[in-house]
Amino acid sequence: MNNVALSKEKFFNILKQTALFKNMDNKVLYHLIETYPVQKWRKNESIDNTLGLKCTYILISGHLKLIKIDPKTGRSITMFVLEKGDLYDFFTLLDGKEHISFPIALENVTALKVPIEDMRMLIKSNYEFNASFLPYLGSKMRQLEEFGESLVFDDTATRLSKLILKHTLPCKNEKYHPVKLINKLSHESIAEMIGSVRSVITTQMNKLKKENIIVSKRGHLAVKELEKLIEKCDIFLEKN
Repeated sequence: MNNVALSKEKFFNILKQTALFKNMDNKVLYHLIETYPVQKWRKNESIDNTLGLKCTYILISGHLKLIKIDPKTGRSITMFVLEKGDLYDFFTLLDGKEHISFPIALENVTALKVPIEDMRMLIKSNYEFNASFLPYLGSKMRQLEEFGESLVFDDTATRLSKLILKHTLPCKNEKYHPVKLINKLSHESIAEMIGSVRSVITTQMNKLKKENIIVSKRGHLAVKELEKLIEKCDIFLEKN
């Protein structure tokens, strides 16, 4: 089997594990993978946000963060972090309007590039994909709702604790619980994800370390006291 065939098989296996594509008919999914070209972006690359007006990008690997920037202050906030199986730009896919957010590759990203009209036709014509698409959109709306609620009702320490907890992989009978994705991010990027600033995040991370809740070794973040982290979130929630 040549490298191209191996890549197509890998893409198929990856997408079949995602909520949006797991119920799609195998033949349709293979056709999708074999028909459309691959788009790649390098780590930290800023991407032209108008690309979503012409094509929808199906993420195969890597992460894209979508940020909004305040033109007056220059401060930015991360609205979504997209991963494998996600679509960019699902807002434009829905209404055809330019989405004023700025995508940045957090890692090397691989995606399928599908003309937006082809993607819309797929949604209309394929029942299995259509049935998965609505719950997918619902999950994105819920993320926005939870993000807005947290900005209003939680303080920075709570939002940071929740973010770490969200990305923690609990491991039974292990001393440390690894943290995915955000363990590779700068404090500035983490601040963007919870509506704060780098200096505040650095202070709060140091507090969690002093309380022995998290540890950081050689750039890898892990949770040492998972129950304490959960309890910390609950305590802050009760205060609000």
